Amino acid sequence: MSDAVRKFSLTGRLILGRFRLLGSRHRLRTDQTGLRRPRGQLFRKYVSLFMGLISLVMLINGALDFWFSYRENRAALVLIQQDKADAVAQRIAEFIKQIEGQIGWTTHAQRATGSLELRRRDYARLQRQVPAITELTQLDSSGKEQLRVSRFATEVVGSGADYSREPIFTEALADGVWFSPVQFCKNSEPCMKIATALSGRDAGAAIAEVNLKPIWDMITALKIGQDGYASIIDRRGRLIAHPDTSLVLRDADLSAAPQVIAARAKPVDIKAPDRQSAAPKVMIGKGIDGQSVLSVHAAIDPPGWLVFVEVPLQEALGPLYGSGLRTAALLAFGLGLAALAALVLARRMVVPIRLMQAGAARLGAGELNRRIEIHTGDELEGLAEEFNRMAGDLQKFYADLEKKVEERTAELKEALDQQTATAEVLQVVNSSPGNLAPVFDVMLEKAVRLCEAVCGILWSYDGASFHATALFGAPPRFAEFARRPIEIGDSAALVDIARCRQAVHVTDLAASDAYRAGSPLHRAIVDLGGARTGVAVPLRKEDTLIGTIVIYRQEVRPFSDKQIALLENFAAQAVVAMENARLLDGIRAARDAAEAALHELKAAQANLIQAEKMASLGQLTAGIAHEIKNPLNFVNNFAGLSVELLDELKESADPGIATLDEDTRAEIGETIHMLTGNLEKIAEHGRRADGIVKSMLEHSRGVSGERREVDLNALVEEALNLAYHGARAQDANFNITLDRDLDPAIAPIELAPQEMTRVFLNLFGNGFYAATERARGNGGAAHRPILQVSTHDLGYAAEIRVRDNGTGIPPAIRGQLFQPFFTTKPTGEGTGLGLSISYDIITQQHGGSIEVDSEPGEFTEFTIRLPRNGQTAGRGA
Repeated sequence: MSDAVRKFSLTGRLILGRFRLLGSRHRLRTDQTGLRRPRGQLFRKYVSLFMGLISLVMLINGALDFWFSYRENRAALVLIQQDKADAVAQRIAEFIKQIEGQIGWTTHAQRATGSLELRRRDYARLQRQVPAITELTQLDSSGKEQLRVSRFATEVVGSGADYSREPIFTEALADGVWFSPVQFCKNSEPCMKIATALSGRDAGAAIAEVNLKPIWDMITALKIGQDGYASIIDRRGRLIAHPDTSLVLRDADLSAAPQVIAARAKPVDIKAPDRQSAAPKVMIGKGIDGQSVLSVHAAIDPPGWLVFVEVPLQEALGPLYGSGLRTAALLAFGLGLAALAALVLARRMVVPIRLMQAGAARLGAGELNRRIEIHTGDELEGLAEEFNRMAGDLQKFYADLEKKVEERTAELKEALDQQTATAEVLQVVNSSPGNLAPVFDVMLEKAVRLCEAVCGILWSYDGASFHATALFGAPPRFAEFARRPIEIGDSAALVDIARCRQAVHVTDLAASDAYRAGSPLHRAIVDLGGARTGVAVPLRKEDTLIGTIVIYRQEVRPFSDKQIALLENFAAQAVVAMENARLLDGIRAARDAAEAALHELKAAQANLIQAEKMASLGQLTAGIAHEIKNPLNFVNNFAGLSVELLDELKESADPGIATLDEDTRAEIGETIHMLTGNLEKIAEHGRRADGIVKSMLEHSRGVSGERREVDLNALVEEALNLAYHGARAQDANFNITLDRDLDPAIAPIELAPQEMTRVFLNLFGNGFYAATERARGNGGAAHRPILQVSTHDLGYAAEIRVRDNGTGIPPAIRGQLFQPFFTTKPTGEGTGLGLSISYDIITQQHGGSIEVDSEPGEFTEFTIRLPRNGQTAGRGA
């Protein structure tokens, strides 16, 4: 429909450009600045122009209105016809499939091989259940009639009538089901025979004669418009159902009708998953009376019939005739009115047409929520409303389509959930061999849902009492009771489960003897859980009871054999899962022991390798540092000497420079100032490089040291005082609050005190720096620097926490903190080796761990754990 809108927009632009109306406003403004032309000449010009334009526009409007109305009326009528044809076809197919299904239960092997008396009773019962079946016949494997049961005739037993060469017997055995052509029973009612092969070897076939009068009733009750009707054509093209029964009784042959030929030439795939959303099967054909009809069909397969829903073409196009008359009347009225109001209409035509062009372009671009606002009261407004109506219809159609897609998706999802429930239980059992909780939870949920119960309990049995391992859907009060150990003597049902291997099914728990006798379990499950019908299945490993699964309903409704079998299947899977978990626990215990031994061996090997690497690295680092230090000292010394020489040169040259002109003096002064600044930067970076070299020398000393038992609190206190007074010596304005929380009960621990002192001094110094930097950033008044130090005895290890309320560390760089030469301080204020050395001392020498937690702008906290048994605690981040 958007293509038609675009075509109309393009046509309007061409027409308006042809008559030069789009530029009329500008020319009118130009005319107002020049000489005034005679009014009569302009009037005649606009009279002729607007009469032709109105005629053309109204003709286009009428044609478009007629075309769109024709397409919309036809599409709406075809959609209604197709829906009714599909509905009738579906109802007829369901009617036939229902009869075929009812016949099917009599063809099972256990029924097919039964006695004739059993077959007679089955046929009689089938006729009572399905009134449409008027006669049933059984043929043996050789095609001889053995039994015939009819509503209107006496029973025939063992007549021996031979059907062995009839299609009703041969094709039924070949295809399983065979449908006969439609015949007329008693010369007035249509009927059809359905032959079905019996199950089992050499079982023969069953033939059912079906009265098709209900199909006549469906066709007769279907109303389509005033003169529309529906009909059914069989595979031969014969009319088998029509509101006019006389045509059916005459066995009319419609195989030559155009619509029948087209429908039979392109059969519809009724097994297609999206049959209802396919394009309607529509064409203009010939009715039985020879009139042209708008015909829509749908297929019924089996038995290969076609349903036709037809409306006379004159009735289908009836609304368009009135539209054509209205268009002609409006055209005549517009031509008469154009001569009287030419000047007014000429000025009012441009704005509405431009609005319509813009609106049509928006609609053509897909903006279906936009509307064309034109209030001229003429055909332009009508055309705009037509566009608005089309946009609304399209918008509603898209919304309905989305809703149908959602509903269809929900139906398919529900069907898929039902089909895959059992497979999901097996999948969970396979995916969680050592974790029974999710297995039991999923198992109970699926069992309760598939068995249409409300609650499920899985009890494990330890030889004396039952223990609730998993619950699903249990009320809170009953769940609390079920979690208590239950003695086996508390319930007769539990005693039965322990004694036998079969499921215990109680139709009404409230009416059971155990409930009336006051059994605690029966009382609780009925009074607290609201149970009425319950079933319990034992969990057995060989001959040993290891538990039970119980599900119940809150109404008296027995469980079916299939549901009990499904629950027994779940019970078998639960036993397998429990046995797998037991075996896996043993395997995991052995594996954990082996992994622990391997871990200890690898840790010892890693310590030896690390010590060797650090020794080699220390030697290399010391050699590099010594080689760099000598040239670095020359750089620093010569930089300072150059600054002094430059000052002396400036003093000596001042008298001569004073005699020069002002620009030259300024240029010389700027050059000397730049040289002085460059030398100062060289000296500054030389000092930083010297600090890095010293840190490299310290790092090269390694992390070895004498280990002995020390008082950790005293060591921390000593390092804290040393760091604080060192910071005060460097900056007299330095001040920070020290918050100590030292565990007095912490036991002495074996460590290298000199190395750990280096670690504490580094962490305390970093904390002092971060806290004071945040205070400087806040102006020094709103923030009070605090450093918190605490120790804790964890039993297996000693823990030290250092926390400052400084600037914090962004998450993106926390993983790099312990890398050599990485620092968060500005250039010249840190070497980046402090935390790297501290990490090596803690993890390599002491087998401990160091973790960092920080919130930017709030705090930073380092946590050190030193194990007492010498095992590695791991690295934190």
